[in-house]
Amino acid sequence: MNWWWWQPIVEPIAGLLWLISFVLLGTLIYSFVSSRTKMSDYREMFISPEEINSKLPTDEAEIGAFLEATYPEIFEDEILEMEELLDTVIRRDIHPDMASEIEKRGIPVHLLALPSPGVVKEVGSVPLAVWIPAMGAIEIYAAPMKYHCGGNSKAYRGYMGNLLLHEMGHALGLDEHKIKDFGV
Repeated sequence: MNWWWWQPIVEPIAGLLWLISFVLLGTLIYSFVSSRTKMSDYREMFISPEEINSKLPTDEAEIGAFLEATYPEIFEDEILEMEELLDTVIRRDIHPDMASEIEKRGIPVHLLALPSPGVVKEVGSVPLAVWIPAMGAIEIYAAPMKYHCGGNSKAYRGYMGNLLLHEMGHALGLDEHKIKDFGV
């Protein structure tokens, strides 16, 4: 069998296989990227009152009582564990340039048990973290994090990384829509 006889058959098949592999590679890359930047990740960063089958009060005193009654108690050892995880997130999980930006700007990251009633009232739901421009600080809240993650300490690290990146976007002056475009 001579090559000239098989060439008209082999070349189109080889070209088709190349095209199929190129499309498949593009599909795999798109699937990987889209799976890591889901909008549901952002939506999960807030626990709305509807998710906990209760209505968020409007008075700050009632909000304080609501928070204490709704969210699990956070013990000191849990706070210490979350602080260690937060340090790990800053040192290992986020981009080194972002970590150096946090350090360069001197942006403190506070881990508190619960958000203040004023923050809850301003946000309109119970946040897991917020950027406080007046203080120039990021606050992450342990009790809502514990509630949201079901007490699973392994889930804290992933959420803290996303929350920290999201709030750093606010600290850098980005609005909500721009931060969502970046996938956090």
